[in-house]
Amino acid sequence: MIKDFYSYIKEEESDIISYSFLTITNALYYVYFDPYQYALHVEDYPNLLKLGYGFGFERMSKPSNWVEDPLIFSTISQIVFDFIQDNGNEVVLLYHCDNSDQKQKGRDKIFEDWYRKSELNTEIFKKRISICHRNSEDQEITMFMGYLTSESNQSKSQIEEEFQFFAENLVDKH
Repeated sequence: MIKDFYSYIKEEESDIISYSFLTITNALYYVYFDPYQYALHVEDYPNLLKLGYGFGFERMSKPSNWVEDPLIFSTISQIVFDFIQDNGNEVVLLYHCDNSDQKQKGRDKIFEDWYRKSELNTEIFKKRISICHRNSEDQEITMFMGYLTSESNQSKSQIEEEFQFFAENLVDKH
């Protein structure tokens, strides 16, 4: 269990579950779990379709001053843990690193570092892949995608297989 994290507020709207928290520097963060984010892309993957959620987080406001704040990721980790506890060990949280500003590699590295340092990395399983493809301007783009689920999820091997095909198909469509 995580010892230190910010308090947060949970909200539910149209099956989308979100959480928000405010840091010591007054930066507002938003964490969401959206069952519809990948719905059109998981229809051929029963484990991802049944209990898959799009997972993401973003800073909604800038901090009053910049300081390294380990409580941000510990809070996000606690929210992920609580969400899985509340919704069952079979839940799969799908994510991708935003690439609209070409900073996806940096986001992936930060997320990997946070996870590796997390107190929950023995309870939450994380799989991440990178896929290279060419965009419409024939530029090579690397997409970073992954999922989180409970270590005790009995379907981990099937999910891993489905996820590989899902991710490749998703990237091919973009």
